[in-house]
Amino acid sequence: MKVNAEPMKAKLWTKGFTIGVIIIAVGAIFTIVRMAAGIGAVTNLSDGVPWGLWITFDVVTGVALAAGGFTMAALVYIFNGGKYSPLLRPALVTALLGYGVAVIAIVLDVGRWWQIYNPILPSSWQGNSPLFEVSLCVMTYFTVLILEFVPIMAEKYQKKEEGFIAKIVKFLNPLVNKILLFLIILGVVLSTLHQSSLGAVMLIAVDRIHPLWHSPLLPAFFLISAIAIGYPMVVIESTLSARTFNRKPETDLLSKIVKITPYILGLYIALKLFDVVYYGELGLLFSWWGLLFIFENLMIAILPFFLLLKESVRKSQIMLFNISIMMVAGLILNRFNTYLITYSPRPGFDYFPSIGEFVITAMMISIIFVGYKLLANYFPVLPTEQHS
Repeated sequence: MKVNAEPMKAKLWTKGFTIGVIIIAVGAIFTIVRMAAGIGAVTNLSDGVPWGLWITFDVVTGVALAAGGFTMAALVYIFNGGKYSPLLRPALVTALLGYGVAVIAIVLDVGRWWQIYNPILPSSWQGNSPLFEVSLCVMTYFTVLILEFVPIMAEKYQKKEEGFIAKIVKFLNPLVNKILLFLIILGVVLSTLHQSSLGAVMLIAVDRIHPLWHSPLLPAFFLISAIAIGYPMVVIESTLSARTFNRKPETDLLSKIVKITPYILGLYIALKLFDVVYYGELGLLFSWWGLLFIFENLMIAILPFFLLLKESVRKSQIMLFNISIMMVAGLILNRFNTYLITYSPRPGFDYFPSIGEFVITAMMISIIFVGYKLLANYFPVLPTEQHS
C-alpha cells in the first residue's frame, strides 16, 4: 500500500529524549550485571515465584499493547481499508519496538539465556506447551515485523549506492515486496495464536489464581482484549507522535477506526458475564477482590463500550485519547491481576520487584519511546500529507 511519507528530521535531543537515553544507560548497567552474575543478582525471583515484573509487564502486557500492528495490517490489507494506510506504518513501528522489547525481556528472564535458541531445535519441541507456541510465534512474528520494515528502509536508501546496509536493503526489498501479502497474513495469524496462548499459559494454575481471573475462557479473554486494544493503541501512538513532531492530529481517521471497538468490547463483556454467572462466581464480586475485578472491567471494557458508541466522543481528539489511555490502564491491570497480583506463590515464598527489575522495566519503556523517535526522525514512517 503506497503511502507518501518522509523522515521528520525534528530536534532530537529534547528533554524527554535525553531522559530516556539516561534511563536506558542506567538500565544497561543492570542488564550487564544480570547477564554476568545471574538472574538472582538483580531480581527477587525464587523457586516459589517463577516470574515477576519482567514477564508480566515487559512480555505479557507489552505483547498485548503491540496489537496495533496486526490489527492495522488486517484492516488495511485483508479488509481492504486502504484509506487507513497512513496509520499503518506508525503502528508497524510501534509493534516492531514492542516485540523487540518483549524479546529482550524474555532473554533476560530465562535463567540460562545462552540457550534461548532451544525452542527452534526439533529435540525441544513440545506440542502441548503454550509457552513453546508463544516462543515460536514471538520469534517468527518479530522476524516478520523486521521484514515488513524493509520497504520503509528501502525508501530511505533508494538513492544510496554504497554502504553495507543499503546493499542488504536493496537486495531484500524486491523479495519482501513479492511476499508482502503473505507476510501480512502470517503476521495476523501468528498474533492471534500467541495472544491467546498467553492466556492459555495460566490455565494450569487453577489453584494459584483467584477464581474471578481464572477461567477456561482465558485464551479467548486475552485474544479479544488484545484485539480491542489495537486501535486505541493506534490512537495513543498517533496523538503522541503528533505532539512530538508538531503535526496535525489524524482525528478523522482515528475516529473511524475505533467505530469497531465497541463491538469487540461488547463481545468481551458478554463473555465475562457468562463466565461469572456460569461458574457461580457472582458472590465473589461482593469482596475486595470483586471490587478490583469490577474496577478493571470498567476501565478496559464497560465505560469505553458506552463512550465509544457516541459519535461526538469519537470525534473529540481529547476524549478519544483519554478513553484509549483508560483502556490501556485496564488491560495492564488485567494482565497484572492474572499473572502477578492474584497469583499465589508456593507456601513460604513471597515477591515484590527489586530495584533492578524496576530499572530494567523503565529501560524497556524508554527503548520504545527513544526508538520510535529515532525511526520516525530518520525513516519515512509518518505520512507527508499530515505534516505541518
